[in-house]
Amino acid sequence: MPINFHSLVPDFYRHHLETIDSTLKKAGYECYLVGGSVRDLVMNKIPKEYDFTTNAEPKQVKKLFRTVIDTGIDHGTVTIVLDKVNYEVTTYRIDKDYHDGRRPEHVEFGTTLEEDLKRRDFTMNALAFDIQTGRLVDEHFGLKDIENKMIRTIGNPIKRFSEDGLRPIRALRFASTLNFTIETETKKAIQETKSITQKVSLERFQDEILKSFLGDNPAKMIQLLVEENIFPLFVPNLSNSISINLNKINSLNQVSNDLVGMQLAFAFDSLISDLTPKNLESILRSLKFSGQNIKDSLLFLELMNKWYSIGNKNSLSFYQIKKELLAPVKRHFQQRLVIDKSFLNKLFPIFGTHTDTLIQVWEEKHPLLLSDLAVNGNDLAKNFPEFPKTNFGELLNYLLDLVLESPKENEFQRLIIHSAEFINKLSK
Repeated sequence: MPINFHSLVPDFYRHHLETIDSTLKKAGYECYLVGGSVRDLVMNKIPKEYDFTTNAEPKQVKKLFRTVIDTGIDHGTVTIVLDKVNYEVTTYRIDKDYHDGRRPEHVEFGTTLEEDLKRRDFTMNALAFDIQTGRLVDEHFGLKDIENKMIRTIGNPIKRFSEDGLRPIRALRFASTLNFTIETETKKAIQETKSITQKVSLERFQDEILKSFLGDNPAKMIQLLVEENIFPLFVPNLSNSISINLNKINSLNQVSNDLVGMQLAFAFDSLISDLTPKNLESILRSLKFSGQNIKDSLLFLELMNKWYSIGNKNSLSFYQIKKELLAPVKRHFQQRLVIDKSFLNKLFPIFGTHTDTLIQVWEEKHPLLLSDLAVNGNDLAKNFPEFPKTNFGELLNYLLDLVLESPKENEFQRLIIHSAEFINKLSK
């Protein structure tokens, strides 16, 4: 299974990789591309990041390159920066005892590549590639497992998962993003090491979910987390309320991966029947998702609930489309995103074939919010000085409703006339 290094890696990155490789080797050190980047190259994919391993110690690496950051120097890792791109370089290691279920108690630098590969998590990630010679090092039959689409730990899976509680969650994420199967004994070990997995920080767990959302099958990650009963380790009140709605969970795979809020709304709506905004907010806060992701998720859940509640969607009026669907989208996103046809098409997982109607209405540039009205509070104060300002909100909402029904009414003089009529009715 040869690696098409020159054809797969873009020239910009290839130049950097060759520079790092040749610099270390000219100084008398070994250097290999390692881990996920090699796995991706074997699978004929362009890696998102590139990591190296070497027998040079961090202080020696730092002498060879102009810009080097001490990102994990206690564990033998430094980051070389070339043209504002980061490349991690880690010294061969021998991990000693793990006591916290996350990191080794102390690290001993190794002298051989074989020692370093032995400490890695899965066989598919224990591949090393010599850029200069094209030699691929596979000490643990990782190529065979990649060919068979199999996730397998190196050595005893219980021992591996007991060392680092994040590894079982990574196994689930890889099964999702790579569409692989978890080897039987490895999968059994997930259940047997839950007490270690529970020690993983909420932020790391959340990060694995977000990484799975970048793949083609995030629904599989959510399903695996449910099947392995992992969610309750991090959100205890989910233990009795989860049951997968297959139709909804499969829709998750249709969601654009740049709309994390929608992905989260679909994911948890598929797990919890009658999911309320309060419940969703509580879950996402407990998992340490960002405030923006939470706000976005609540908006999308609102849209989904409105859509589910509409009976005959074919009889949906333009007024309903504008007031119930487009107005909330504009209110929420107008300061952050360009709302256009491309963006609205991403709402297809919610609205299905009716998305075209939403786009049609949007492109007609109808007024949707109070800020779109041809009059504002100052105009009302000038024209109706006797009218209590405390009632302006009610009046403006009346005008907006009128304009949503009939956009042609959104002209200054027409709205002033309608305002006078509204005030006269109130005064009778």
